[in-house]
Amino acid sequence: MTDSSPKLIEHNVKNYLHNMLQTSHETRTTMYYYALNLGILFFFIAIFGSALYYCYHSKKTPYELEQKMMKDQEYVMSKIRFYQSHQKQVIESKVNPGITNLPMMNPGINATMNMH
Repeated sequence: MTDSSPKLIEHNVKNYLHNMLQTSHETRTTMYYYALNLGILFFFIAIFGSALYYCYHSKKTPYELEQKMMKDQEYVMSKIRFYQSHQKQVIESKVNPGITNLPMMNPGINATMNMH
């Protein structure tokens, strides 16, 4: 059985159109590929550039660095003073172990004073 039905286009024209559509598809795919890659490249450059810009403009001046160092030193010195005063209170509480830290009389002295 041969296919004797009528055809609207010739076989060569059909192949030519198919090849042209294939070429057009490949060209369009290539263009989309390059557009997408350039878009991603632009996106990364924008993020990297904005990070560098932020780092450059958030850099502290020498005066601000000096002020921060002074503040840190003052904080350390206040902690040292607090520790020293706390140690002094601990030593004093060991010497005078009373609730109110009032001087206590020696029991031996009371006994000799009451006898006279």
